[in-house]
Amino acid sequence: MDDDFKLSFNSRIAIMMESRDIALKLTRASFFLGTPPKALERLATEGEVLHVEAGEVIIREGEYEMVCFVILSGSFHVFVTDTETHEKRKVRTLGAGELLGEMSVLSGTPRHAEVTCAEDAFLLRIEKEEFLAFLDEAPVAKERLDAEYRRRSLTSALKALDVFSVIEGPTIETLAQKVELVVAQKGEVIFSPGQMADAIYLIRDGFVKLSRDSLDTESEFFDSRFDKVSFNPKAEPRIKEYILAYMGQGAYFGEVALFHNRPRVATATALTRTELVKINKVDFDKLLFRYPEVRAELQKLAESRYLSAPGLAREADQDMVRWATSQDIFGSDAVLFLDLNHCARCLNCITACAKLHDGVTRITHNGIRYKNILIPTSCRHCRQPTCMIGCPTGAIQRDKTGEVYHLDTCIGCGTCARGCPFGNISIVEIKERQPGLAGMVQRLLGLASDGKTKRKAVKCDMCKDYKYRGCQHNCPTKAIVSARPSEYFTGASGGVGL
Repeated sequence: MDDDFKLSFNSRIAIMMESRDIALKLTRASFFLGTPPKALERLATEGEVLHVEAGEVIIREGEYEMVCFVILSGSFHVFVTDTETHEKRKVRTLGAGELLGEMSVLSGTPRHAEVTCAEDAFLLRIEKEEFLAFLDEAPVAKERLDAEYRRRSLTSALKALDVFSVIEGPTIETLAQKVELVVAQKGEVIFSPGQMADAIYLIRDGFVKLSRDSLDTESEFFDSRFDKVSFNPKAEPRIKEYILAYMGQGAYFGEVALFHNRPRVATATALTRTELVKINKVDFDKLLFRYPEVRAELQKLAESRYLSAPGLAREADQDMVRWATSQDIFGSDAVLFLDLNHCARCLNCITACAKLHDGVTRITHNGIRYKNILIPTSCRHCRQPTCMIGCPTGAIQRDKTGEVYHLDTCIGCGTCARGCPFGNISIVEIKERQPGLAGMVQRLLGLASDGKTKRKAVKCDMCKDYKYRGCQHNCPTKAIVSARPSEYFTGASGGVGL
């Protein structure tokens, strides 16, 4: 046996012993009790052992990062940002055998807390796919984690409400054990007019539309032939949806009918996959009886919430948000909006994009349009990106800030393009970048690369490798902006009630 083989063999034995030691540590943790030994050994082998120094931040609030950790030794402080003071406060300390970041891995949502190392420690870093595979092999651990996920998510959702700020922690935690976590799929009706009010709902994640039917006697309509608003004096009255509000994470709804003990008068519909915390009427009434100041505040808000919606009072704004809903825009994190009233048609946005991306533009004006607002053909960075499903090389990834992008390992198979419901991913043939200084000079001068041609998927990556977004930076009239849809529509029409 030669020396190289001996070294390789001995290294493998050392790794196996280390993995067995890790698996042994895991068996002593309460979360892993009853887990099949082979599943633990596989988890220990596939995971990566990290040494973390005191003061090091391993999880940052608001970031997308689909990995979780098991604490092998040491301890970690967990901080959350106060919604009023915007200051970080410590909520708990976790030690050996406990998990970190697993809730975001399960829900696919951004991190809800910051985790800092309290003392020198060792962690087992586990990728999302490895962790989910482990849960499939360990149903007892999965059931335990599901229960913990519900407890934590429900408690945090209740504590996040400003009107519940006066309620003591133990009372919130007791209530969290009684409420339900309800998952509504996109387009699902949560409640309808005529149903008796039996609960109040808090939105943990996602978007909900509240609407009611009204008699439409408007004769105004948008005439696409002449690109302007026209009038039809012979228009017949018809039933039309009137949008009361669009609500996102942290909002609550359904309380008005509860206070008046009457049937629902509005329809609540999930615009995206939405996680809801459902507080039943009995538990809600008990809570308000114990805290009359909470009742007074909620009643005050309930009386005025939907009576004054400045943005939605105008028919033009109603039509705009209906259009945005029909195009699935609210399920996106970052959308490019082009105001045609200010656009000079210079195409600087397209030219700049191409220069920054190897001569291939990631944006075109062949998008969808509502009156003067055009949404170019460009990636929307969806909250639930279906384009990432099924990539054979794992080349399409999500940045910690939520931006979806492609790696150089892309083989141009087209799986992501077929998975995009909006047709915002293209498969093109490009020349590979020449490495080193010569390649950098060629790109700066806009010269073609001498590399080999390869197929690759291209899409907007929000210019993640640059300090600015090319399309916006080079627009002379500032007609194009990138924004979260709820924020854009609120600002564009003086308050659309999102």
